[in-house]
Amino acid sequence: MSRTSRDLIVSVVVGVGLVVVFASVELVETLFELTREYEDYDLDDVIASIPALTIVLAWFAVRRWREVGRLNARLAKQARELEEALKQRRAIEEQLREGYKVAAMGSLGGGFAGELTSALEPIATLTNAGLEETATSTEQKVYLTRISDAVTRARTIVNAMLSFGDGGMRESVSLVAAQAVRESISLARDAADEALVVDFQMDAAAATIRVNRWELNEVGRQLVTNAVEAMGSGGRLEVSVARTNVGTEAARVQGLSPGVHVRIRIADSGPGIPQELRSHIFEPFFTTKRAGDGKGLGLAIAYSLVRGWNGNLSVRSDTGSGTTFEMLIPYADG
Repeated sequence: MSRTSRDLIVSVVVGVGLVVVFASVELVETLFELTREYEDYDLDDVIASIPALTIVLAWFAVRRWREVGRLNARLAKQARELEEALKQRRAIEEQLREGYKVAAMGSLGGGFAGELTSALEPIATLTNAGLEETATSTEQKVYLTRISDAVTRARTIVNAMLSFGDGGMRESVSLVAAQAVRESISLARDAADEALVVDFQMDAAAATIRVNRWELNEVGRQLVTNAVEAMGSGGRLEVSVARTNVGTEAARVQGLSPGVHVRIRIADSGPGIPQELRSHIFEPFFTTKRAGDGKGLGLAIAYSLVRGWNGNLSVRSDTGSGTTFEMLIPYADG
């Protein structure tokens, strides 16, 4: 109920109370005139007490009405807090499910990668030996070269799976966030699409993060490659770096430690991600590409590496309005 409505109701109640008081006085005076001849009636005291009693009753009624209003307001506030707590609980449960799923897939991918590495080693060794053999015919060398290329592609997939399984376990160093991110995105842009326009907005030039440089470049490469594939050649990226304070509730929802973090946002001008696909983009081997066009490990690797830095990688997107990836990495003072 708004303040104006409450004031209106109080005014009406007071007005009705005053009308009742005056009507009571008029009624008592009429009765006094009618019974003036009887000396046994002392109506002066009655007349004097009725307005006071009416005012007291009106005051109690208004007080009770205000107490009920305050109680309703407290109940409404508690209902909103409960609803917000339930939303946060669902968000935490979803974050935990995603984390457990990624961790399980990382362990599984790491195990497969180890087994595949053992299987690829003898193939690579024998292929190289055949290529170096002078007695090998030209036709045989063509076949062996194709085998060697296939082994190289397989090793690329295995290395990606190992990176996904490791989850950012390599040696880390303190890096100036703005400088490191600019270098990472620039390298990724040059490798993916030199026509890509990148707008850097570095608001926290002195902020430092503690990560592995190769891993940061890998995350930048995966995000830029994903954006280029979504936008096509010659798109536009907006990259920003800023410091932000993550509160207790927000940290719990995102699986972070409360405190100062470095926020890195990478926004593209692509078509956006449909809502039904948004919750799956960090899943290993999930891809919207046609069969044979991609492994579906890129964003899963990026997510795993960022989590390995005790950070978080999230996405916001609406169909037709682009996609924004946001990294929150703990701030490393000095």
